[in-house]
Amino acid sequence: MKYKIGQEIKFEEDFLLPLQNGNKVKVLKGDTAVVVRKIDDNSGEILYMTGKASGKSQVINIEVDSNIDSDYIAKKIMGEL
Repeated sequence: MKYKIGQEIKFEEDFLLPLQNGNKVKVLKGDTAVVVRKIDDNSGEILYMTGKASGKSQVINIEVDSNIDSDYIAKKIMGEL
């Protein structure tokens, strides 16, 4: 599956996210992240939005389209107003 910048990802299972300081954070089923940038053809950076990993970013192996998910971004902006 190819993701767009700004697209929300909802996790379907629990997993541990390793941190730079050696600790780990548990990401739970239902937690969300947003694709924030394309690194190369096979990887992109995501930003965790909910749960204990909220505010953390990670580079993962996903295909990221150069297009922006404008509907999601517009909804986020309107929600902030």
